[in-house]
Amino acid sequence: MTENQEVAVKPEEKAKESKENRKRIFLFVTVFVLTTLVSLTSYRYLIPTRLNDWYLFQAACHTAWVLDRIGHCEVESEHYSRLDVESTRAALLAWKEGRESADEADKARVSKEALTAWERWSWRAITSRQQNPKRVNGPRVYFVLRQGISSQINMLSDTINQKENSLDNNSEESGEELEKLNAELAALRNQQNEGVEDKSLIFPFILVPECGAIEIMAIFVAAILAFPTLWRKRMIGLVAGIPIMYGVNIFRLTVLAIIGAVDQSRVWFNFAHEYLWQAVYIIFVVAVWLVWVEYVVKRRPSS
Repeated sequence: MTENQEVAVKPEEKAKESKENRKRIFLFVTVFVLTTLVSLTSYRYLIPTRLNDWYLFQAACHTAWVLDRIGHCEVESEHYSRLDVESTRAALLAWKEGRESADEADKARVSKEALTAWERWSWRAITSRQQNPKRVNGPRVYFVLRQGISSQINMLSDTINQKENSLDNNSEESGEELEKLNAELAALRNQQNEGVEDKSLIFPFILVPECGAIEIMAIFVAAILAFPTLWRKRMIGLVAGIPIMYGVNIFRLTVLAIIGAVDQSRVWFNFAHEYLWQAVYIIFVVAVWLVWVEYVVKRRPSS
């Protein structure tokens, strides 16, 4: 082949290569958009389900586990509401068996032990949907960064509820201590106790579906599935990437809880929640996806 012939072929090859690139880009964008839309739409329908209740509860428990290493944290703390053990557990049993309400026979079948955090959240989630199907709800997380009068009152309320449910005789002594703390707090709010202050740094929050980062993970999954590569490499990206995305969200919730406890004005918390972490999370998703492309997709097998 002469030099002139070789030069004449190059424009055709470039045109073919450019056409293939446009085709790959179009296919990537199409699959990415469709997968994202299907995932987000599907999750909208999954929000009022027991599966989503379980997922949000797991996210709340994992966040509380981390926060409990920094301060004190509980999921569905008992001071929020005083539920009758037998009635609540019987209702959950009836709902599980497909019945709308429980009867005396159900109460006789259930355990008399104190309700677990999962049972308290389950009861609240189901009753909330029965009252208003469109209402958005989530498990409550109670975080105490520093103890004070308010946090002591809440913790003592939990203790009293547990003792009453177990018919403990020492509940009267705890009740007297609670009355004393409530009197101190009332005097403090009325500025009658000079030199005394409530040093509590508390941040209670509800982990609603938007806090579960499903939308962000859906975008990551769509980007993995849309990229043209072997399914084996896609599976590596999904198996490694989704737990990373979940872990980053737990870290995000932990940081926001600490900011919320320290920033009582909620100015910095709102900024971090609504702007800063949204941008950081998106950047992190793109970074993890690029790492996958560079070190998994483009990696050549060693000879």
